[in-house]
Amino acid sequence: MKALILAAGKGERLESERAKVLERFLGLPIIERVVLSAREAGVKEFNVVLGYQGEHVATTLGDGSRLGVNIRYIWNKRWGRENGYSVLAAKEALKGERFFLLMGDHLFDPKILARLAGVKVIDGCVLCADKKLQAVFDLPEATKVQTEKGEVRAIGKKLEKFDAVDCGIFLCTDEIFNAVEKSIAKGQDELSQAIELLAKRGKVKSFDVGDAFWFDLDTPQDFREARRRMLKSLARPSDGPISRHLNRKLSSRISGFLVESRIPPNVLSFAAFLMGACAALLFGLGSYLAVAAGGVLAQICSIFDGCDGEVARLKFSRSSFGALLDSTLDRYADILLVLGLVYGYWRMAGGEFVLFVGFAALIGSFMTSYSRARYEGAFGSTPSSQIPASRDVRLFILMVGALLNQVLATLAILAILTNGEVIRRMVCWSRGQRQS
Repeated sequence: MKALILAAGKGERLESERAKVLERFLGLPIIERVVLSAREAGVKEFNVVLGYQGEHVATTLGDGSRLGVNIRYIWNKRWGRENGYSVLAAKEALKGERFFLLMGDHLFDPKILARLAGVKVIDGCVLCADKKLQAVFDLPEATKVQTEKGEVRAIGKKLEKFDAVDCGIFLCTDEIFNAVEKSIAKGQDELSQAIELLAKRGKVKSFDVGDAFWFDLDTPQDFREARRRMLKSLARPSDGPISRHLNRKLSSRISGFLVESRIPPNVLSFAAFLMGACAALLFGLGSYLAVAAGGVLAQICSIFDGCDGEVARLKFSRSSFGALLDSTLDRYADILLVLGLVYGYWRMAGGEFVLFVGFAALIGSFMTSYSRARYEGAFGSTPSSQIPASRDVRLFILMVGALLNQVLATLAILAILTNGEVIRRMVCWSRGQRQS
């Protein structure tokens, strides 16, 4: 599948001398983020239409090899006109092709393209529409869409009756070029006006993007809101309760600053590990102040631990090695934290019982992570109604227990929760096998 990206305009509403697609958004130029988002969905061949400051855009992207794709440039000499001319400029390059049509200033979740690629279209096109009108930022400026039974009936900014807005993402056949030519011949040079012509012939399907993230960047206010929403979208369904309600809200803000730097995600993984190791050393000192400080640092480690993955996603630099490194360092940090608590308590209070409880907590901490990985590998997801024993919960319990100076009770709670969750997963696995 190929993609056509319209990147010829200046972006007057942004009030900047630089082409809008070259503005940086969370560490990357907007146009680069668009290309990488499409690459995540499997697109390898790109045609980028240039106009205003086109040389700078081409220099920024290069031939695409740096991004793992191939990029071909098409010049639109009439870039000062509406975007219909940019589409028409690509007619010869995409004749007979089925391709994605993207706007150079629209952010989107790669999952949209991955799902859109599976839609069958022989001629005409498919328009991505957002029906969550209450969530659309700056609705008056959005291009409105009226749909009926999965087809677009009307489109335009001034529609009075509409049930969706245009996301600026299309799956097209080369029928779009004929429509643009006819539209321009009528003095209508906007892409939406060409889409309107196709819609009147019943050749435009509607594709609901659901809850997937997308955003049209036009003004400074748009940039601020898009930043807020993209950072919020970093939350994952697998997040534990503490991550969901506390950690992500803080880590995403930290990641929003870190993504502007050149710090690799793997360095952030090591930084989180060092925080955990320092917390373990404080636990080992045994005094209340040291243990309390260690508990707070362990929770900070828990928050910061989300930053490596968030930065990797924002910069499209995720890797299997990075995931392995993060998981491995987390396990080492978990072991050190429990050992630190056990040693510190034994040093101050003595007794052999803490060794038994600590051993149970240590085994449970390791096995809950191991059993989750094995269960997800076998069934694709963890069983529902889990006992709260995820890493975010465990580190939060460590902090609370340390602040309350209840080390032995904390270790006992961790042992019960983690080993209880392991046993529960084994039972669920057994039931799943019997049902299959």
